[in-house]
Amino acid sequence: MKTPTYIPELPDPTLHQTEFALQLHKALTTVGAAYIPTVSVLEEQRLLDCLKAFFALNELQKRALAHQLPSPWQGVFLPLGEEQLANGQDDYKEAFDLNSVQGVYARWATRRKARQCNQSAEANKTDQAALLQVVQPLFQVFDLFQGQANHVLAAIERAYQQPSNSLIAKHGKNSTLRLLHYPPAPHLAPGSIRLGTHQDYSGITLLWHDTTGGLEILTPDQEWVAVDIPPGHIGVIVSEVMQLWSGDTLYGAPHRVRITHVQQLQKARYAIAFFCETNADCIIYPGSLLHKSAMHPPNGSVEPISIEQFLTQKYDQIMERVRF
Repeated sequence: MKTPTYIPELPDPTLHQTEFALQLHKALTTVGAAYIPTVSVLEEQRLLDCLKAFFALNELQKRALAHQLPSPWQGVFLPLGEEQLANGQDDYKEAFDLNSVQGVYARWATRRKARQCNQSAEANKTDQAALLQVVQPLFQVFDLFQGQANHVLAAIERAYQQPSNSLIAKHGKNSTLRLLHYPPAPHLAPGSIRLGTHQDYSGITLLWHDTTGGLEILTPDQEWVAVDIPPGHIGVIVSEVMQLWSGDTLYGAPHRVRITHVQQLQKARYAIAFFCETNADCIIYPGSLLHKSAMHPPNGSVEPISIEQFLTQKYDQIMERVRF
């Protein structure tokens, strides 16, 4: 009988740096995900309350809030059906993305907004102060997740014997905090897909969710495994670009959200994904993480990856339907 695959729980990265790095590397090469303890004050009930408060707003209010965030923040609201992460698979979710105006995503969204020119007068009249009370706690949540991401990047530096802060310095200016709401779906059937199978794009992704369930990763052995994040932990996976950067030693796990039992049809699912994307000005050479300097091409000819171009192409592909 085949031994079931488990996603491992790792030690505290602040107390056991070497062991954390070794276990993280093993998990991300053999399984594709790990659970890491939260080292900041990350109150799970507070996270859930923030998600519920935002998604309780009507669509006009959500769109207005995305347009009215104070500097340096930028927001994008994605209603049901406006994002398609897997070809031929409609996603049954809505999302709100919070990021810095200096990132690739923010600049992409600004160009799209300028072309569409359809921000309504009603949105401009919406009570900005009241809406900002809903989103204000998310700025701190963003910073907490960025701190967690830096612990993971430091561990990858250690695992690949890279200079201290070399990966951390290539991240942090291009991150996005994504709030996710999967409404009850009584029209679907058990086994239906709510979020199509995909890899994340660059850098690393941190995950948090409520207890509804449904997130699954595809392991290197082509086995679908449920992601059930324990209390006091967050999940971590790596991206398509990070897999290439590591010479395919790290595994950027494809993942999806599926209705795994009938009770999920009547329940809303709330989740957070923190995309710690590689900075926009970086040029990545596949395989270079295996060498002394991760920012220089390894021996032989490899095609470099411009993060700015790579992410822009991805956003064009998955957000063709997005209206601002």
